[in-house]
Amino acid sequence: MLRLIRRDPIFLKEYKEYCQEFYDHNIVYFRPTNPERIDETWFERTADWYAKKELGLVPDQPVSFHYWAVDGDKFIGEFQLRTELTEEVMTGYGSIGYSVRVTEQGKGFGTEILKQGLEIAREHHLKKVLLTINDQNAASSHICEKLGGILMDKITVYNKNEGKHIMRRYWIYL
Repeated sequence: MLRLIRRDPIFLKEYKEYCQEFYDHNIVYFRPTNPERIDETWFERTADWYAKKELGLVPDQPVSFHYWAVDGDKFIGEFQLRTELTEEVMTGYGSIGYSVRVTEQGKGFGTEILKQGLEIAREHHLKKVLLTINDQNAASSHICEKLGGILMDKITVYNKNEGKHIMRRYWIYL
């Protein structure tokens, strides 16, 4: 059964494998941590930064909460909730980010991660969340729409990973 949990060092090896899958398949609309940066000290080295993000203490970063998706002892993906609608959130990465490791895609995990993530957003007393999805990512758009996403618009944006592209912006009302 899939669960969203707080980051846990017990899953560090599988988290690195997950990151490597995205780099190996050259998936650019989501870039997790560069796997070359992940070693046995990575979790401890980044723990303070993640804690500061939750408190809004990282300059130029919105308050955000990070979860890992696991199924039993298997690492499946991740979920991130940003609770502030800053300009960067509105035109960049959205209130919610979620992903499923490449080898687990197409098995319903994306839907379940987002469904559980929306419950977390409700627990944070949010009334709506914004998902920004690359127009080429049909699977994520489908999941978003299935869970109540309403297309607000499509805008042209640029970032270093994807270059210039069309981004869909969806609201999900909680």
